[in-house]
Amino acid sequence: MLKFIIPFFTLFIIKTWLPFLIIYMSIMFMMITLMNFNYSIIIFNKIMFQDKSSYILIMLSLMSVMLIILSSFNLKSIFMTIFPILLILILTFSISNLIMFYILFELVLIPTMMLIMKMSKQQERLQASIYLMMYTITASLPLLINIIILKNNYSFNMLNISLFKLNMIIMFMMAFLAKTPMFFTHIWLPKAHVEAPLEGSMILAAMLLKLGGYGLIRFIPLCIKKMNSINNWIISISLMGATLTSLNCIRQKDLKSLIAYSSVAHMGFVLLGLFSMMKLGMMGAILMMIAHGLSSSALFLLTNDLYLKYHSRSIVLFKSLISISPNITFWWFMFTMVNISAPPTINTVSEIFIMMSTLMWNKMTMIMIFLSSIVVTSFSMMMFLNISHNKMEILPLINTPYKIYLSLFIHLIPLIILLMKMEMLI
Repeated sequence: MLKFIIPFFTLFIIKTWLPFLIIYMSIMFMMITLMNFNYSIIIFNKIMFQDKSSYILIMLSLMSVMLIILSSFNLKSIFMTIFPILLILILTFSISNLIMFYILFELVLIPTMMLIMKMSKQQERLQASIYLMMYTITASLPLLINIIILKNNYSFNMLNISLFKLNMIIMFMMAFLAKTPMFFTHIWLPKAHVEAPLEGSMILAAMLLKLGGYGLIRFIPLCIKKMNSINNWIISISLMGATLTSLNCIRQKDLKSLIAYSSVAHMGFVLLGLFSMMKLGMMGAILMMIAHGLSSSALFLLTNDLYLKYHSRSIVLFKSLISISPNITFWWFMFTMVNISAPPTINTVSEIFIMMSTLMWNKMTMIMIFLSSIVVTSFSMMMFLNISHNKMEILPLINTPYKIYLSLFIHLIPLIILLMKMEMLI
């Protein structure tokens, strides 16, 4: 039997996947070779800038696109948008020049908007695309104006070496706070997630939200002169936003919308770590970005799997999934636990680091941190219990494709394995 199956399987791979895999694996090989060659060396150049943060986020970009290719059922349609997004992300995380960084930072929105508008089958996809463009571009215009006002086209490393310090820091920060997104500038995110196809939701959750965090990591040292005038506000808004968006998750009926709002809560914790102005908080923020990128992407994949079977994302509809499909219920349980930062995952370590740095910054934040943690746990458990338990009223499921299980496994393993090798990340 194997004599017939193996040649057939090989032929299928060659005919359908080979062109995409060759292009993708060749890029991945070149990038890994470059990174390994320079892993212990920080590249300082007028154009290129690479350190451990860049390295981690480039690897996360490559892994995210690999998982999208593995999980997608419309690979030929989305390839012309996913591949440019990957290329722009790699360049953005490697560039040093300020004006080039801004151009690439905004350029990634074009293929993302095309992906949402072209591939999505939702009714309000055009409105979601306009929300995405208007919020992010409007918030980033002050950044462009201030880069032009600087006159000399500086690079990040020259600004750091010359101890150049910026004064009007909110003008430089708004672009990244809207992209992260911070509470009050987050309205575009749930809209974009709900209207986007699976591939759009995965790339948004895994990478595009991390652009804001990366920009803050690069610009915070330049804004250190006036940071004490703004970090009180940012931390207060982030704590309040994490709690309020988590409360909003409890009343959500749409699974995709619920996961999108939980992303706002998690990225609020990233802002807490970055603006606490401590090395521990910075390490926690980077770990949280990696953990959120993988776990949130997997939750969107699970939601899409249910949508393909029942053509609905309403939590009210799904009941007793544990009786009908115990396999997929296991993965719902695992990623729900990851979402509430249960050990042994890097989510746990990242939250501990962020909480420690925030408490060292101000002891009074303990109340809001405790409240937000309780609410995040509440909505995650509510989501899982509603899906898996209660009286069975739905029809038996069709089988989930095996490649979805493989994709979920690849999402989960780094979250656990990286815990054993923390020195790679911090």
